[in-house]
Amino acid sequence: MRILWHFSLLSIGGLVVSQRVDLSNCPLLGPAYPLPDLHKSQVIKDTKESFAKLIKDAISTGETELGKINTATASFSIGVFSANSDEFLYEYHHQGTELNGTITGGSLDSDTLYRIGSVTKLLTVYTILVKLGPKYWNEPITNFIPELADAPVGHRAHRTQWFEVTLGGLASHMSGIARNNHFVDLSGMPGIEDMGLPYLNESDIIKCGLPEMRPCTREEVLDSLLEQYPATATWHTPVYSNEAFQLIGWVFENITGGSVGEAFKTSVAEPLGLSRTFWDPPKDDPNANVVELAPSAIKSLIGYPFQEGIASYTPTGGVYSSLGDLSAISRSILASSILPRAATREWLRPVTHTQHTHSAVGRPWEITRMDVAAAPGSKHTRLVDLYTKNGGIGAYLTYLILSPDHNIGFTLLVASKTAYGDGVPDSTFDVLSELLLEQWIPAAEAAGREAAGEDLAGTYVADDGSDSRAELSLVPGRFGLTLQKLVLNGTDFFSEVGRKLGFQGADLQFIGLQDQGEVAFRAVFSNPDDAAPSRREPILGKKCGSTWGGAGSLTYGNIAIDEVVFTIDDDGKATSVSFPALRVKFTKESSKTSVRVEENIVFEEL
Repeated sequence: MRILWHFSLLSIGGLVVSQRVDLSNCPLLGPAYPLPDLHKSQVIKDTKESFAKLIKDAISTGETELGKINTATASFSIGVFSANSDEFLYEYHHQGTELNGTITGGSLDSDTLYRIGSVTKLLTVYTILVKLGPKYWNEPITNFIPELADAPVGHRAHRTQWFEVTLGGLASHMSGIARNNHFVDLSGMPGIEDMGLPYLNESDIIKCGLPEMRPCTREEVLDSLLEQYPATATWHTPVYSNEAFQLIGWVFENITGGSVGEAFKTSVAEPLGLSRTFWDPPKDDPNANVVELAPSAIKSLIGYPFQEGIASYTPTGGVYSSLGDLSAISRSILASSILPRAATREWLRPVTHTQHTHSAVGRPWEITRMDVAAAPGSKHTRLVDLYTKNGGIGAYLTYLILSPDHNIGFTLLVASKTAYGDGVPDSTFDVLSELLLEQWIPAAEAAGREAAGEDLAGTYVADDGSDSRAELSLVPGRFGLTLQKLVLNGTDFFSEVGRKLGFQGADLQFIGLQDQGEVAFRAVFSNPDDAAPSRREPILGKKCGSTWGGAGSLTYGNIAIDEVVFTIDDDGKATSVSFPALRVKFTKESSKTSVRVEENIVFEEL
């Protein structure tokens, strides 16, 4: 790959440091700062206080700036957590004022059971990764389900080509198979023919799998599946599939000899100390939130009562869990407590894009890209990938949201009589999830910036008394720690080396490597941003589209000049910083200079 940043000697040869120059501001994807302990952050403590007031006001009035909150026929539980502690950063429960008697334990708490719908898919994949790892993702499903191996091929418009369908394709909604099979079928809706649909032959009417029907047998499911048209070609475009995870469950049984639910108990629940997650309907549970959908046309399709399981469909959406257990599972993912860290990093990545520029799909992550300000009030933003999974079944709606860039996550459980139905749907779930992200993600970004300023910023000097030093600070609108000054034996690095190689500044960005008292950063070099405001954005070479291609591109003595390593003490405070390629190490001066913002000479937020 060609180097994607400019060696433009002529374009900057006449610049001097005292000039006010707009510099490129293009970070690498990922966190700008080391992940702080959010439980110790004043920013987070302030956010907890302001968010608590926001929710209190929303409950009192039923209104927010983002929409209405249903305080009457909806109950909900909210948890905000980090990987640093088993304690919540924020926890709140609300019981609908018209839902008396729906909670078997009398009141909501972190152990109260909800149905979690398709968040089950995430637990299914997590269990597979813990138990088997990713080694089966590329295996065709025909290796494990003989009925599909014997299925007819050809006529691609009518038949799924099962030999092309892999376990990884199923887990990432890229298999091309139908979304549902004996699930959410309109033939189960009373009076559907009166709406203009043709009458079905008796053999075509669904007789199992829908609410209050008997479970379908494996034979019934597979026979029906073989008659369904494919949704798309395999690996053509993501199309959400519930059926995919029923098949994944059977594949898992073929490989291991046991069910996903049994493996979850031994491989996930027991190591994490979970006791409030069930793969079968819990009978007469003493602390359950039992809410039924209000009567509506759609209730006959998705209105599964609390005590009604979904049999072999369970790996797609049948689990019951609590705020405490789901949050503990999420913390374990962020902390890689039962998966190797490399496996977690691989899992927390997209498999495919969607049509939306801020949306992607993983296994089975629903990934949303959020623009987050460099600092509170800044117009400069970076993309943060949020790894989410939502679910809905009957009266229940669930969101699990992780931000690996910040070590923070959110669990939202809602039980509403009007979660689905005729007329205007209940907006409580959507409003609460938006409020969580709107308030807490910028706060977590600010907490990381605050901690980096306190722990790492400052002036570092040579021990030998020479005129060599490095100055690091937080600069408004810039991402990471800005390297304000780097002097080597009296020579300014940016005035000399930088001027000749086409860069004039650098921002240090955390790269996820920390061990034995050292934290590694990558210097993202910045050059004059000379793009004409009126010029259209190019199709190729978009602004900030090539930062990743320039990292590590210049070496000196076989070491990249953009590598920077801090030595830290037991409290995370920097004691020194080294530039390995330059063969120098500087010691930090007193902490009184640890957080400072330079006057706007070269760097300025515009």
